[in-house]
Amino acid sequence: MTEVALLALEGNNPLGFLAALGTLDALTISVPQATLRWTDDLVPYAVVGGVGGFDELLDVLELDREAWAGGTVLGFPADSPLPDAKPEAEELRAWFEAVAVVPERREADLLCSLVAEGAFDGAGKNAKPTHFHFTAGRQQFLDMVRTLASEVSREQLGEAVHGPWSYASKLPSLSWDAGSERIYAVRATNPSDDKRLGVPGADWLAFRGLIFFPVRTLWQSLRTTACDDDWKRSAFRWPLWRVPASRDVVWSLVADPTLVSLRADRRTPAVLHERGIGVVLQAPIKRNDQGGYGAFGAPEILVSAAASSIRVDPEEL
Repeated sequence: MTEVALLALEGNNPLGFLAALGTLDALTISVPQATLRWTDDLVPYAVVGGVGGFDELLDVLELDREAWAGGTVLGFPADSPLPDAKPEAEELRAWFEAVAVVPERREADLLCSLVAEGAFDGAGKNAKPTHFHFTAGRQQFLDMVRTLASEVSREQLGEAVHGPWSYASKLPSLSWDAGSERIYAVRATNPSDDKRLGVPGADWLAFRGLIFFPVRTLWQSLRTTACDDDWKRSAFRWPLWRVPASRDVVWSLVADPTLVSLRADRRTPAVLHERGIGVVLQAPIKRNDQGGYGAFGAPEILVSAAASSIRVDPEEL
């Protein structure tokens, strides 16, 4: 099977990880046998299989972006699309009803990764969005995503997956790059007023990757797959696997509670090694005091399969 290295999509950065998942999901629409794995390098990067080459990969990603730009999830309602993923109850239900009749199942899957019926903010008025919703103030999440869907170029998709990341674009950034934390509490001014320069191709692909992380309602509160329940002080956990995995396998891995829950008793080096998983990582999710603007903190390794291969001779101690 032909493989293409995605050198810029680094597995120890949430933005790179999510973008790799988005790339896989886009590929499987045209190439059902597509796979994704991670290298064992010091900084692991993504490798996709089943695609003919880099140009074919970009062709698929470009067509996928164009399709979503005209989709129902981002285009509801048609006369005036939602600026943010925080509609009131009546409009939230109408959004779900509109997407439910779309033949393409991925539209419903992506919507279910953004909001859940019955989960509202503290005032009980607006829907509570996914824990990956980091924007606030004038930064309207869905408006920003629509801009990415309509304006990200083929060249920017190429930069996203192959690099180097230049951080030169003024297109919206969704704040998922672990190296660009801007928490209001440690700044003199509100970071939502700043114009962030980012890697729009990576942000778009990472948004597509949210499809692997559905949300649900529990006791009228929102729960996001692979994230802790708390809103202001949460964390995101994800595994990196060494063997090629299909979309369905990846879907199971990133939601496996034995890997990504707060407490996972079976998350040991030996178990990871047996399952072909290299590491499980964690990045804190931090928000300002108002609970709006968010960012990922520095990722850390929770457990590494490499430890299972370390054997110490007692006589050497």
